[in-house]
Amino acid sequence: MIKRVSVIGAGLIGSGWATLLATKGYEVSLYTDKKETLDKGIAKIKSYLEVMKNMNLVDKEPDYYMKNISPTLNMDEAIEGTDFVIEAIIEDYDAKKKVFSYLDEKLDKNVILSSSTSGLLMTEIQKAMKRYPERSVIAHPWNPPHLLPLVEIVPGEKTSQETLNVTKDFMEKLDRVVVVLKKEIPGFLGNRLAFALFREAVYLVDEGVATVEDIDKVMTAAIGLRWAFMGPFLTYHLGGGEGGLEYFFSRGFGYGANEWMHTLAKYDKFPYTGVVKAVQQMKEYSFIKGKSFQELSKWRDEKLFQIYKIVWGDKKQNSNGENNK
Repeated sequence: MIKRVSVIGAGLIGSGWATLLATKGYEVSLYTDKKETLDKGIAKIKSYLEVMKNMNLVDKEPDYYMKNISPTLNMDEAIEGTDFVIEAIIEDYDAKKKVFSYLDEKLDKNVILSSSTSGLLMTEIQKAMKRYPERSVIAHPWNPPHLLPLVEIVPGEKTSQETLNVTKDFMEKLDRVVVVLKKEIPGFLGNRLAFALFREAVYLVDEGVATVEDIDKVMTAAIGLRWAFMGPFLTYHLGGGEGGLEYFFSRGFGYGANEWMHTLAKYDKFPYTGVVKAVQQMKEYSFIKGKSFQELSKWRDEKLFQIYKIVWGDKKQNSNGENNK
């Protein structure tokens, strides 16, 4: 039974995890090795909780949930008595291997070690684990983790079925929408799909077809509205009319795409010229001018909460201080 969770890393993802866990009534130990990072993490959590309270997603004041979180600069203190570990440090194999090797040596074999990596492979990380590599798994959230419900669970070569089952069950108790990948692949599902689109967006900017602001308008005023509640397969199934997806594919691969799909971007790294143009154009992005990162983050969170409530139901975070067991 999971009661105490150790979050290793106090950046955006670690702070989001800690926020979610605290509102669900779990004891959370939040660790990082730099005081400045830890202080910023705690400040983020308080800000997240304030937004959640304002949006009526939690019933109590932020201080009530902050009592569930124990910040620390000591790794051993962070993992003492833990039932589940969530690693949320930088996207670097060496750094993650170092953490997993240490945790594997220190913790009982029944404690699951999960990674929040956005695209690295657990099979590679497991190479640093000498005792119980079967209890390690990827549980990739989407930013911000306390808000976006998706968690992608990805096994490594040595991950046990029991580890997958326990992790899936735990994430569902946190009211996450869980997808378990059938095979390991870099980037998993979400980021591979997102970066396929982002690659094309950078290409269009680089080619001078449109500005970053206009591309964002296309996404938010059309594609994003549909994708908020249905994915590409259902979208184009309906795009095929009464004949559905089969008819959509049969009529020239939908919207005559066979005639222009060969012109899509094919590069495997962002071109320097496209990056320079995109970065420069962001400085002229009318909506964000004069707004701080904190202001934009709060605006994003409030909008996401509103959409979440419409699409996924007006289900509040568990706020009575009891675990969803």
